[in-house]
Amino acid sequence: MVDNENKGSIVKDGFSLEEMWKESNGEISSKTFLEMVRLGKRINSYEDKNRTAKIVLSALAILSSLALAAIVTFSITRSKYNVSPLDGTGNLVAEYGKTSSVTLEDGTVVHLNSGSSLLYPESFNGKGKRMVFLSGEGSFSVAKDPSKPFIVRTAYMDVQALGTVFNVCSFIGEKTVNTTLKEGKVKVDIPSSGKESVILEPGMQLVYTPLSKEISIIKVDVAKTMGWEEGYLSFTNATFQEITSVLERRFNVSISYNSTYMQNNALNVRFRPDETIEDAMDVLTLLIPGSSYRKTDDRIFFSF
Repeated sequence: MVDNENKGSIVKDGFSLEEMWKESNGEISSKTFLEMVRLGKRINSYEDKNRTAKIVLSALAILSSLALAAIVTFSITRSKYNVSPLDGTGNLVAEYGKTSSVTLEDGTVVHLNSGSSLLYPESFNGKGKRMVFLSGEGSFSVAKDPSKPFIVRTAYMDVQALGTVFNVCSFIGEKTVNTTLKEGKVKVDIPSSGKESVILEPGMQLVYTPLSKEISIIKVDVAKTMGWEEGYLSFTNATFQEITSVLERRFNVSISYNSTYMQNNALNVRFRPDETIEDAMDVLTLLIPGSSYRKTDDRIFFSF
């Protein structure tokens, strides 16, 4: 059964992709351990916990990325409601240190940044909306179909387009989330803000702060904002925490530091695709006088 008019998603036995998203909370948290604990507690609440928990907890024991944790969440949800991954649903996952891409059934091309996941129907047959569910950061080159608006749903915002190219960045635990428009036009709805929809023009970025529910519209260099697709990382007036969060996902490392000094100090820096995590750390030590770092395996300790 297809119910695009009401849900914009595949439905099996009365259960839709949107309900799966809600069940999984539509999120990937910023810390692997906390995510694993949360998933473990959820598993233990299921009726069939004896069998399911043993299988999934064994898998969780060897997981090393938040993106895989997300896909396990969706898998558990499918198991709970007896929904097969072959019954019209798809997952795209970009592990830490990697990017991924997929061309959807309608021709829309999606690129996912490190530590992100996408839940989508394998077919947009029927009338109504084309809806996908994003946790993390992704860019979308949407195939035009005026009769079926394309909607990207995240934990904080819904971004709707008819035919356009845009970027959505919505990581759970980050201070802000944003949508950047490259081509065409998009409508952004933020239900928790209590404010009306916002229409973006090319070159503009909507920034939402979940804690304060503040919305701002700024003009950005779209090439730099979406440069991650080519391996570039660009930061303008970014805090040390914002930069290291991105570096953790890009290079699959954990970065710790012993000071709050940089929380309110802005940095401007750009990293090339060929630069390593050591190169990035060397640059940051040059930008921050008196700082140093040491690296042990996949853990980095930065000192001010």
